[in-house]
Amino acid sequence: MDPGGPRSSICGTERSDEGSRTRREASGPATRPERDDGRRRRMTHSRPRPAASRRRAEHEAYGIFAILMWHNGHMQRLSSAALFPTEQPLAHERMIGREADVQELTTQLAGGVHRIVAAPRRTGKSSVCRAVVAELRERGCYTVSVSLFRLADGPALARGLAQETLANRDALRRLTQRARGTAGFILRGASLGVMLRVKSELGDAVEMAFDPLAVARLDTAEALAAAFSLPQAIAERDDRQLVVFIDELQELAGRRAPYGDPDALLAQLRESLHESPRVTCLFAGSIEHLMRDIFTSARRPMAGFGGFHELGPITEQEWREGLAARFDDDGCTIDADALGRVIATGDGHPRSTMLIAQQTHVAAVEDGAHDIGLVLAERGFRSAMLAERTRHTDLVDRIRALGAPALRVSRRLAAGETPYRAGMESKSVKRALDMLALAGVVSRRGRGDWYISDPLLARYIRENVVL
Repeated sequence: MDPGGPRSSICGTERSDEGSRTRREASGPATRPERDDGRRRRMTHSRPRPAASRRRAEHEAYGIFAILMWHNGHMQRLSSAALFPTEQPLAHERMIGREADVQELTTQLAGGVHRIVAAPRRTGKSSVCRAVVAELRERGCYTVSVSLFRLADGPALARGLAQETLANRDALRRLTQRARGTAGFILRGASLGVMLRVKSELGDAVEMAFDPLAVARLDTAEALAAAFSLPQAIAERDDRQLVVFIDELQELAGRRAPYGDPDALLAQLRESLHESPRVTCLFAGSIEHLMRDIFTSARRPMAGFGGFHELGPITEQEWREGLAARFDDDGCTIDADALGRVIATGDGHPRSTMLIAQQTHVAAVEDGAHDIGLVLAERGFRSAMLAERTRHTDLVDRIRALGAPALRVSRRLAAGETPYRAGMESKSVKRALDMLALAGVVSRRGRGDWYISDPLLARYIRENVVL
């Protein structure tokens, strides 16, 4: 079977024969028939949430920040960072735009089609993917999510995959959480009995989730092979479809090779997926040309696997509606010119636009204002540039360290010009672009269409780098 092709579109199913049902009730998660019926209805009829329901969820997402309190006779304002978060992925209810991306990816993955999302850092890639995983979980799929930024090496990846896989069973979720959060955790008594019973069902990979020494007893290739096979084992045993989300996949094939030989590991992953008809993958990465090399280069083991999904832009109208609603949550109104200034200076970049909106709200709070005009929006933009100045300075120093060609190329891209020009050797420009891409400074939309992904950094370079 081609791992990139479609399979069953149902995440959770019921077998009709009594023997299968008996075995599942004995070894899988306990479920009631009426609950299964409800889950099946959710899987086959994906309905958008009612507006009132979504609004309630949005307010709940604020947590303690959503509580208006009286302090010294004055109503406390909502936190700017809670209204306009910039440092972590957003919950589905808090996203602006991208609903079409979430729905399309959900439909594809529920249908058994592998998908790849490659987009620069801080553009909402992880938020979209996490929203997709959450939606699939609501439909009854088992889900496994790991980020290679958080897993330092092969043994950590093997153990993380095993823990995330087993956590799909209610009876094992709390036990895996204890194993993750407790130093020197040792299985004893009833917990040890549970692990041994599950190990007899699903194989030796189960032990890795609870015992760090079990990973150490295997070499990295053996540990990863066991972890890669576990999702299919539990999905088949519990009669579910399982979706694996691996974020920052380009780290798997990086030059540092922290997980072992990159091509050998990718070949192992593909072979495992060939043998896992109930497992569908969502891969995401923030260095686009490395992700495309992994999945399109004929010399790489994952060539031709799955298909790329390009994130759509957040439209100006979506920004206007989304930002205005967040200002309104704090009782603020923002006029059309001010809103246009926030969106224009953010250039549609999710993190930059949210940062400028956040700093605009900070300026309003400082002035005790609830009516936001162009002056406050301009202050917000200048404050955002000031807040990013240290990071921009460090990035420009890194660009200088890459050599004069990298500095010249970044200056041309910041000005909206082509990186190639008369007097510059093509090979030198190509090397500079590759180094800048690895440093996370530039990205590529299509063949030869390079750009600086952060518009605030591009502005800083235009204003401060003189050749």
